[in-house]
Amino acid sequence: MSFKQEFLAALHSGKDPEVLLEIVRRYHGGDETGKQAYEGLEELWRDLGFEESDQDSPLRDELEYVMEQVWYFGADAK
Repeated sequence: MSFKQEFLAALHSGKDPEVLLEIVRRYHGGDETGKQAYEGLEELWRDLGFEESDQDSPLRDELEYVMEQVWYFGADAK
């Protein structure tokens, strides 16, 4: 299973943000700046159509929370 598949499955099943961050760490833990991790999450964000919509959703909120954590704290965000 790829990062994208595993992350989306966890996101869609309503997993806790800490579980989502653990998936990011597992795939991108060596990415000290979090650049690759953030780019992967941003790609998911676009794939889910959030770029074209300003509509709030719990799914979008969870994904954006994880993206913020990675942006500010790198792939090892805790």
